[in-house]
Amino acid sequence: MFRRSFESILSDCIEAMRLGATVQQCLDRYPREAPKLAPRLSLVNTISRTPLAHAGANAQEQAWRKLQKRAGELRAGKRPSAVRVSRGYGAWLKPVAVTSAFVAVMSVGAGGVAYASQDAMPDSPLYGVKLAGEDVHVWLTFNDSDKASVLLDQSRQRMEEINETVRQGDPVPQNALSDMNGRNQHAARILTSHLDDTALRARVLSQAQEQEDRLLAVWTQVPVNTRTTYTEAVANLHNTQLDGGAGAAQVSLRPEELSGGILAITGLAEQGEDGLWRIGGFDVRIDQQTLGYKDVQKGSGASILAARSSSGRLHALSANVQANVGPTALVSGAVEEITNKSIKIGGQYFPLSDDTLQTGQVKEGQEVQIALNATADGPSVRSISQYAPASEGADDTAWFEGTIDGDVSKATNQWTVGGLTFQITDNTFIDAKAGSAQDGARVQIEAVSAGGSLQAKRVTVLSSNADGGTAVVLGTFEGYNQDGIWTISGIPVAPPDNLDDPPRGSLVAVTTQRQGPDLTASTVKVIEKPDDPPLIQLEGTISQIDGSRWTLEIGQVRVTSVAGVTGTPDVGKRVIVWGTQGRDGALEATYARILDQAPVVTPAPASSPTPTSTPAPVAP
Repeated sequence: MFRRSFESILSDCIEAMRLGATVQQCLDRYPREAPKLAPRLSLVNTISRTPLAHAGANAQEQAWRKLQKRAGELRAGKRPSAVRVSRGYGAWLKPVAVTSAFVAVMSVGAGGVAYASQDAMPDSPLYGVKLAGEDVHVWLTFNDSDKASVLLDQSRQRMEEINETVRQGDPVPQNALSDMNGRNQHAARILTSHLDDTALRARVLSQAQEQEDRLLAVWTQVPVNTRTTYTEAVANLHNTQLDGGAGAAQVSLRPEELSGGILAITGLAEQGEDGLWRIGGFDVRIDQQTLGYKDVQKGSGASILAARSSSGRLHALSANVQANVGPTALVSGAVEEITNKSIKIGGQYFPLSDDTLQTGQVKEGQEVQIALNATADGPSVRSISQYAPASEGADDTAWFEGTIDGDVSKATNQWTVGGLTFQITDNTFIDAKAGSAQDGARVQIEAVSAGGSLQAKRVTVLSSNADGGTAVVLGTFEGYNQDGIWTISGIPVAPPDNLDDPPRGSLVAVTTQRQGPDLTASTVKVIEKPDDPPLIQLEGTISQIDGSRWTLEIGQVRVTSVAGVTGTPDVGKRVIVWGTQGRDGALEATYARILDQAPVVTPAPASSPTPTSTPAPVAP
């Protein structure tokens, strides 16, 4: 029985679509060839429906010449030098109808559409043309290893587009995320047939790790209607790593296990019940689905990225185990200068890298907070976030130190601390290396008040046995509310009878006592008045004390006798500091609050380089 060739069927379908047939009608007509037809017909459909872009005359002429040249090479039988050609190459291109159809589609507007789409971003109407052109590149690459390499290159470009979109302050684009997932899956399928290709295997696995880490970091930028695509993409990247790229993992992560968000926890590991581990006071399942699960030992420090299901159960995606979980430094202040290589705050330059996560546009003069990673070459910026209220109408940031009331190991969305209720969101980071977050533990919460709710940005468990009836509030004095109570960055505090009000708009540190459900101020320290020069704020760990100079992750801070200091400084203790840049470039503290009563972090070895107080500028 005579059977038509696939090329003839494809040509027939393209002609039918030109006359008005749909993709599905063509697939129904040729059900046996539908799996092969579907992606090709979708490409033709996408390109034909994309609005035209009018390129300039030079661009049109250049594109048309390239098209004519390539068409002549194909007619002459010349093969492209950049790819190896299989025996099926010529057969696929022989039918005149197929070749003519693709040339007709791709040369619309004298090549203007294809040319204009090269730099299209996910929000551009030409983005579909760009993806379609990449599909053609894949189809015309017939060696499997080369095809996988092309797919991985395209996937990496999708990740760069996602990063750039988030940097502009926009949400993660669903079309780029979906396309990245599809190309990753295609490359992974190729790998399962070529497991002896060690170079390809190494690239698939390393890129899967990089992309999973990046996607987990932008969870809060994923809109609700993109969550399904997001969870599928992350689950596929995770499962690729679990089985080493072999495509035969005995366990796998289900997308629905990510539906409740991502929680970052740093703390000591303790063996729990029912196969669970307790990390920093949280019950977390750590098993074969956890990357690095074999390294987790009782008493070891661990940094966990945990997926939270819709029911609130935590399942660790990765466990980074360290003998001594290192310090995390935060610097907040106005941006004095920013390039694609560095950011300057408080007179100091901090190097940026391709791994720096930036959410939203950052400009000179804007208030931001940067999180630093400690490296052998000094601090590098892990993330940059706009240091602003969480939403319109929110108050300034507050730092609240108090004692946890009740069990917080399972009910992770709402905590009671010092008599106040805080919302633990997907964006809350839990630093529990000083001990477990549990009933009676002393914590500092960095939070904003929005819509009458205190939203925790960061929770730090302290090494402290302070009186549970005492709480400390650091924030902006906003005046009185309608009940005649002070408001400090959205937190109500009853004013003392024997103290004057601080200037409205000033930064204050207020020690309070709990009287029933209320907080009453007992001492007030004015850190910064409204007309004072703006201060730089940082959190870090003391690694060295030399007289009035303390060495933190960013370098030296001068703490003189005129600076207000609360607590006893010591190496290994964490501190929150407000100050200004001195004449010698070092930060001069206006106020310093020692957070811990006992050292928490072991200082770095003496051989480790210490960052200078004013790092040399990085060339733009």
